[in-house]
Amino acid sequence: MTNSKFGIRIFLLFFGFVILVNFYMFQGLFHALAFAAITAASFYPLHLRIKNRFELSKELAATLTTSLIILLLVIPLIYIIYQVSREGVTLYANIKEGLSLAQVQDFFFGEGVLASFIADTAGLLDIEVDLKEIYQNLLVKAQSYSGKLIGSVNALISDTFNFLFQFLIMILALFTLFVEGEKLKEFIFKLSPIPNDQEQIILEKFSQMNFVTLVCNGLGGLIQGAIAGAAMAAAGFSSIFLWSTIMVLLAFIPLVGISIITIPASIYLLITGKVGIGITFFIFTTVIALVVENWFKPKFMGSKIKVNSLLLLFYIIAGMGTFGMAGIFYGPIVCILFLTMVDLFQTHYVDKLS
Repeated sequence: MTNSKFGIRIFLLFFGFVILVNFYMFQGLFHALAFAAITAASFYPLHLRIKNRFELSKELAATLTTSLIILLLVIPLIYIIYQVSREGVTLYANIKEGLSLAQVQDFFFGEGVLASFIADTAGLLDIEVDLKEIYQNLLVKAQSYSGKLIGSVNALISDTFNFLFQFLIMILALFTLFVEGEKLKEFIFKLSPIPNDQEQIILEKFSQMNFVTLVCNGLGGLIQGAIAGAAMAAAGFSSIFLWSTIMVLLAFIPLVGISIITIPASIYLLITGKVGIGITFFIFTTVIALVVENWFKPKFMGSKIKVNSLLLLFYIIAGMGTFGMAGIFYGPIVCILFLTMVDLFQTHYVDKLS
């Protein structure tokens, strides 16, 4: 018995070492493989529908599904990155001229209703408004954020080889998951000590959250970004493609969403004297966001996963702090996996520990 336990310990030690070596080897491919898994889980029902509808082999069905994903997602994404980089350079060149000290002064001490309200409130609270400090802070922050955005995009484009390599890995992994998805599922289920029915629940929650994050939120983001971008163009803003793309991404973040862009844009319109346009722009974009978030997304998602928006916001913020922009996708997945494990623990394990 002693020898048997010793052998098991040695095996587990070696097994753990092999897992660590695998983790070390593949950590550079983490994002490519993770996005392949997220995309495959979202589009796997479509893959099965194509395979069964046309009675295709799994290899041919995987080829068609992967090609469709490339046409719908990847090629537009490459164009978006290129276009955003171009407009980002233009935005950075114009950002210093976007606000003048005279415009800030007119906003705070002009004759308009908002200026009067701000002046009255400042007087009531005995607050002194330092125009130069406000102007410098706005300018520095605007230049800083735009510079970071452009730096990130340009770094991605400049490292063309790494981008193409990661892209190729993602496509190969995506194709492999479509072809060998069932075998991989059986392998993981066999390897895991968790009962198969519980593993199936975890897998289903993972797939549903991927669908909600990538497809439902993606469509909602496209709607909000496109309409709000058109509103920005009508209001006289430049670099519309850049702002629309940013709003599409921000729309993935619950509660705040595109307001991160539309509220400052409305304030900018007010500062520059376009009070009517600024108020109309704010109301219009707010209504669009509310309709999409409270009607379109719930109706589109139907009975699929629904998570508390505030909890999801915290997970997305934490994910972005850890993984960067990829945290928009990783955060919800970690959230739903955690909630699913808690539910399984309460249902199947908590009584066994007492």
